[in-house]
Amino acid sequence: MSSAVPAPWRQASPAVGVVLIAFNLRPSLMGIGPLIKQIEADTGLAPSALGLLITMPVIAFGAVSPLAAPLARRFGLERVLAFSLWLVVLGVVLRSLPGTAWLFVGAGLLGAGIAVGNVLVPAVIRRDFPGRIGTMTSLFVTTLAGVAAVGAGLAVPLAGALGWRLALAVWAVPAALAGLWWLLVSRGSGVAAGAAVPPPSARAPVSIWRSPLAWQVSLFMGLQSLAFYVLVAWLPSLLQDAGLSAAAAGTYAFFYQVACLSGSLLAPLVAARASGQSRHAVAASALSLVGFIGLAGPAPSLIWILLGGLGSGASLALSLAFFSLRTHNPLQTASLSGMAQSVGYSLAALGPVGFGLLHDATGGWQVPLAALWVLVGLQCWAGAVAGRARRI
Repeated sequence: MSSAVPAPWRQASPAVGVVLIAFNLRPSLMGIGPLIKQIEADTGLAPSALGLLITMPVIAFGAVSPLAAPLARRFGLERVLAFSLWLVVLGVVLRSLPGTAWLFVGAGLLGAGIAVGNVLVPAVIRRDFPGRIGTMTSLFVTTLAGVAAVGAGLAVPLAGALGWRLALAVWAVPAALAGLWWLLVSRGSGVAAGAAVPPPSARAPVSIWRSPLAWQVSLFMGLQSLAFYVLVAWLPSLLQDAGLSAAAAGTYAFFYQVACLSGSLLAPLVAARASGQSRHAVAASALSLVGFIGLAGPAPSLIWILLGGLGSGASLALSLAFFSLRTHNPLQTASLSGMAQSVGYSLAALGPVGFGLLHDATGGWQVPLAALWVLVGLQCWAGAVAGRARRI
């Protein structure tokens, strides 16, 4: 930043900015699921259309993620992050307007804004906290997961007090505050349009999509995302079919999220201290696998839910840490992040659909779970090779 910006602002703004972005990347998404019955009753949308509404932001993640790094190279990280937050504000507001068309338009726009934030935060961490990548990744992912749980938990009470449209709209307020913060940061940074382009030696390689290491990181990111979204979508139904009540299944799903939060907090703090993270990635993936195998039992125990959640949260945090740990500079980090999240969320969008189709085709959960075990086993291999102490 320029010398005109006060020193305390320069010191505080990166960490505060990371937390503010993390605060706004999930609650506007997590509030949809608990309100889906109210939305269906009010709009008359078919279940297939409602499924598309839930999936649209994830589709946007896959489509928009590759664009974030080129935009950051052209306009600077701060400006693009400020723009992404205002895109989230616009999407949240449009999604809350009367009429069904705005639901889908808003969902797509907020998904695009969130995608840019997802991609560029690892680049901010790589640039501003090169010696504290593990700590800042842990802070980012823990904030992300914690506020996601809050968003899901507040959805129904807010809808009861305000109606479901306003309950969704309230998340425009924190996004606008974060957008204002990053707008001030971008103005104080003294970065002119085009000045963000680094010298040739610092630019992200054009051929990053040809890098085997980049594909290994992307595969690890994609497989852990797929497993997570499958569990988020289908765990309550699976548990109810196993004999649990709806309330008990909801409680188990809540504990899965709590375990994810714990895993995401601890994994980067431990793994970033090591030169390589292969054993950490394999251990996290193996925890997920053990937990998911336990779900196939006649009476799934809470212990399997907790083990699977710990592994899922740790795997997510490690995949985000890899973006910084496997690259040389912030713009290369952004390029790898964009590639990995494009691949990852494209896989994640297919996971719940494929899992549901396998269930419908076989009439049970054993075959879908077996397919998930194979994919998580492949995740173990991807984590082992992506976690080696190398850089692109």
